[in-house]
Amino acid sequence: MTEYQDDEIIKVENLKKSFGTNEILKGISFSVKKGEVLGIIGPSGSGKSTILRCISQLEDVSGGSISICKLPLVTDGLYSDKKLRHEIILKSGLVFQNFNLFPHYSVLQNVVEPQIRVLKKTKQEAKEKAIEILNRIGLGERLVNYPCELSGGQQQRVSIARALAMEPQVLLFDEPTSALDPELTGEILAVIKELAQEKMTMVVVTHEMAFARDISTKIIFMDGGVIVEQGEPSEVINRPKEDRTKAFLSRFSNV
Repeated sequence: MTEYQDDEIIKVENLKKSFGTNEILKGISFSVKKGEVLGIIGPSGSGKSTILRCISQLEDVSGGSISICKLPLVTDGLYSDKKLRHEIILKSGLVFQNFNLFPHYSVLQNVVEPQIRVLKKTKQEAKEKAIEILNRIGLGERLVNYPCELSGGQQQRVSIARALAMEPQVLLFDEPTSALDPELTGEILAVIKELAQEKMTMVVVTHEMAFARDISTKIIFMDGGVIVEQGEPSEVINRPKEDRTKAFLSRFSNV
């Protein structure tokens, strides 16, 4: 039986994922406590995004265990029943690389409709929540605009607002700035930093090393489907112990 610490939000044990004969995750284990920000870094193809897709049920695992808020999503490769899986999926919110907004919905509708359909809120309740969050992240004047009328940075902020409106226990960010021009990256990083200061539990897959160091309470460096090194950000990024970590970080001049 899995033992949980009181404040654990995510617990991953010996997580494995293969596509055919290609083993993407080779027995990954870690946990995230309430209020922590876990930064996951590493080269393309190392399995970073696959972890998030397994946690958010976009990919089925090949083996191992995942629990969210002490609820078992999958145990030793066997999934819980459909009802519990649905309860678990509401505990986390995933912010994608490419926004995934509904193009035919306004900014306000993109944040309101999921609350009505999934959380069964009234239209008025959902609207009030949406406006509150959109004002908070600086989009209060864009409520009637459509995604095509927004910059990439604004679209990503709508995506974050939509995730927050679902009242998750943990937010998962999959390379949230990778689809943005460099000048728009800062506004998204600022929003995530503010959430971190508010002690929102988060897992952030990112290629922004300085950002990962500044925002995270813990860093995981992955390569080849395994965790090569993990620890406090100042240790992993500024004083890495493993040769693979050192080689990866040597590519970046801003850390």
